[in-house]
Amino acid sequence: MSELSSGGGLGGDAREVGTIVARGLVRGTRETVPWFYANMPEYYFRTHDRDEQVRHLQAIVSAGVVGDRHVLAIRSPCGTRVTLISPGGGTAELVAALGTLAGDEVLNARLYATLDGRMRLDSFVLAPQGAVDRADQSFVDAVRSVELSGLLRADETEGFGDFLSCGTCDCVARFEVERAVRHYHMYRDVLDDDRVHVRREDEVYPGQSRIMVAMSAPPERGLMLEMAKLLHRSGCAVRRAYGDVYATPGGSFGVCSFYLSACDSPALGNRESWEKLEAQLARLKWYAGGHPLEWFADAEGMSVSQVMFMQAAAAFAHQFLAGADPHAFTAHNIVQSMLTHPAISRGLVEAFEARFDPDGHGRDRAQLDVLRRVRGQVAELSDEVERQTFRVIELFITNTLRTNYFLPDRFGLSFRMDPAILAHIPPAPGTVKDDPPYGFFFFYGAHFRGFHVRHREMARGGVRVVPTVSRENFEMESNRLFAEVTALARTQQHKNKDIPEGGSKAVILVGPQGDIDRAVKSVADSLLDIIVPGQDGPSLPQVVDYLGREEVIYLGPDEHITPSHIEWIVERARRRGFRWPSAFMSSKPSTGINHKRYGVTSLGVIVFAEEMLGMLGIDPKRDAFRVKLTGGPRGDVAGNAMLLLMRQYGTNARIVAVTDGHGAAFDPQGLDHGELEHLVREERGIAEFNPERLGAGGTVAGAGTPEGVRLRDTLHNTAEADLFIPAGGRPETINDGNWRQFLLPDGSPSARAVVEGANIFFSPQARTELERHGVLIAQGASANKTGVICSSYEVLAGLTLSDEEFLAVKDEYVAEVLDILRIRARSEARLMLREYRRCGAARPLTAITTELSREINALADGIAAELGQGGAVANDPLLRALVLEYCPPLLSARYEDRIFTRIPEEHLRALVAAYAASRIVYAEGLGWMSRVGARGGLVEAVRSYLRQEAVVAAYRAELRAAGLTHVRELLGILDATACKFLTERDMGIEAER
Repeated sequence: MSELSSGGGLGGDAREVGTIVARGLVRGTRETVPWFYANMPEYYFRTHDRDEQVRHLQAIVSAGVVGDRHVLAIRSPCGTRVTLISPGGGTAELVAALGTLAGDEVLNARLYATLDGRMRLDSFVLAPQGAVDRADQSFVDAVRSVELSGLLRADETEGFGDFLSCGTCDCVARFEVERAVRHYHMYRDVLDDDRVHVRREDEVYPGQSRIMVAMSAPPERGLMLEMAKLLHRSGCAVRRAYGDVYATPGGSFGVCSFYLSACDSPALGNRESWEKLEAQLARLKWYAGGHPLEWFADAEGMSVSQVMFMQAAAAFAHQFLAGADPHAFTAHNIVQSMLTHPAISRGLVEAFEARFDPDGHGRDRAQLDVLRRVRGQVAELSDEVERQTFRVIELFITNTLRTNYFLPDRFGLSFRMDPAILAHIPPAPGTVKDDPPYGFFFFYGAHFRGFHVRHREMARGGVRVVPTVSRENFEMESNRLFAEVTALARTQQHKNKDIPEGGSKAVILVGPQGDIDRAVKSVADSLLDIIVPGQDGPSLPQVVDYLGREEVIYLGPDEHITPSHIEWIVERARRRGFRWPSAFMSSKPSTGINHKRYGVTSLGVIVFAEEMLGMLGIDPKRDAFRVKLTGGPRGDVAGNAMLLLMRQYGTNARIVAVTDGHGAAFDPQGLDHGELEHLVREERGIAEFNPERLGAGGTVAGAGTPEGVRLRDTLHNTAEADLFIPAGGRPETINDGNWRQFLLPDGSPSARAVVEGANIFFSPQARTELERHGVLIAQGASANKTGVICSSYEVLAGLTLSDEEFLAVKDEYVAEVLDILRIRARSEARLMLREYRRCGAARPLTAITTELSREINALADGIAAELGQGGAVANDPLLRALVLEYCPPLLSARYEDRIFTRIPEEHLRALVAAYAASRIVYAEGLGWMSRVGARGGLVEAVRSYLRQEAVVAAYRAELRAAGLTHVRELLGILDATACKFLTERDMGIEAER
């Protein structure tokens, strides 16, 4: 029967309802308060004052959390403080509570289960939070209480105060001495260490163990959730937990503490199960949870490592199968295939582990037995998507030559792939099937994936990061990831023709939830995992090796790689035992040659620009010319190119249009030089160009408006100029579908010449079409090669000098390298234009670039192969002299012995090969050296040519001394033909004519 009476109107109802509610609240309060004080952990009462306890109890009683099993969320008006009160006290309920905030950045978490397991009370502090006030009395009292505790030495107190001030106000308001000191000790242990530190302490309270997990730069979102899920899968009973993030100098520090009921947590019961849990906890910084394949951990008991391998295998399969049918082989369909057939998926994981288990015996037999079973299961599938998915994953496993999967402290997954796999899988969209790389690596980690592709055993190339802002953006970039990195590596191979190292490139694709710093560190360290040799072999003891030789990889910076990344990578290489850590990454801020500071890439671009303008009949030192650029004042290549144009050609250089990612500026009379220089020096975007410095018809716009976006996206096409320098922008900005937009209404190009400061700005077809319309294009492989040449000379210094020695001579060394870069750029530019004129413009410049690169690289490979069958380079006087000529004068004059004792012999051979090939081809033109080498051997042809150069030098001296009337013409004839003629005669070729 209802407690409400039937009369009295609304006023009576309200009074009666109020009485009933009050009676219920009184009854609930009477029942709940004693239970609350009897069952909440004692630590809760130590860190939550009476006002908070009252608020929590009011919420619990009014919401009926315990009796009616309701879930209550209380959020502060500012939205950054959240309290969740929910029924149940198990670890599953903890996971559910943390899951509600998976997308939030949690700075503090206080997580409690009642002793009887009937309720959870979890409070969170979310970002952003204000800074701690060190003058506040509560902060002063906290530091003083630590002083008085004796838990820290007197000389540690100041450092502790600095540490505490990096926390949130919640860390001060709920301050507890012992916990804060534990955090401080963990912070000092983790300092300058990117590994995750896991610490277990038993019987910290009767029957309870504490697990602490600490790390620098913790993931901003979802970390504590992943820890709770792992503890739940391991059967651990979490009674309470805490998490705190401190904004410490140089990056954040995070620490999580879990208090487990020892008797109810089987993972703590023996050493093997604990070590398994410990290893998985240490992986979570580098792991992205929430993936559908995590079902295998939840339902099948797979480890974090096994799930991560499956994620990597799915990503690899998608990368290549999407090329066969992007609609059928979506990322979703590939993952769904693996979930639909768990037995096959488990079998493939088993085969992979059998192949690479460092403790395994009879690995090959074990792997084959598993694969035989899996193939039988796959053969029974009727769905083609499923069959192809598992076929490619099997190929992924059997064509992996090394992996860091079994290394205990890895930061991600790395796989050294056999390039032979590319012949057996569909080509990634946009790749060239008949030009396979020498080798490639695949990387997978927390919200990122990446490839490193190279075209020679010893290779150099930049590391590029591609961040994405949405899932759709990530999927689009993912579909072309391997195509992009292979195209860049191929361009790099052509570009590296002047140096010992072959071409390579790495591209890291970072998802919208990813972190660039974490991805870069993961890839660099994972690469070191599988290229650093062990004491007794070419790989570390826990890296099973199917390659059989040591690999030397050199890296350089590219988009989104910062000086701090470079310093970290070099230091990490040093710690990991890489033989030449200073050479591992170029463009080091102090002990390297920073590309942006010295403008090394732009230097070569402007040399090419000067030669190209000359081809158009423009002398830039005398004639005015118009130029447009992409990349903006903040960009390395574009910013320095503008400075060089203004410095070398003054007002003759009319920079009419500049665009970057954030805006565009246009002035038909040329943008004001002073304002451009100001923007470059201040590293500001072009949208900040002062409109008051514009001339008639000029405009500037940011990308924050539709008009600004339109101007940014079209100005490089529509602005009229003599020269276009694309020095920034995504690959194939001008492509097969839009190249006509570069033409003016009358069909003529908007720029007569292009010097590519950015690689693959044009698609191959777009480049061809524009050349057909009369555009002269100096391709990136030629035009912007000086950046990588500079990096190679930085490596040379790193191999011969200590850091201290290099710093002592850095200014002199850099000046010499810059002189060399000018020579290398001008030599190639002039040869290309000579060949272009010689063929009557029948071949476009880009075809000449490709032919030139292929010839020099083929010659270098042939010379290196022949040198590998002979003695040491140092023992051959002609080749020794060639090495010294290649080196900057400073090295040759002061450190000759070191050049031949510290630089590896294979590097010296590659140096001789590359320098001899490029030097002779630039001097004598295309084709000649290949023909001569084919008759008498390449190395012998090089030696003969070097000998004849000395003869020609003597002839030149005699001619100059003779005082003949036509000495200049005679010297020109001598330079053009003498070395060729004398070399052929020396090798017996001339006599055969």
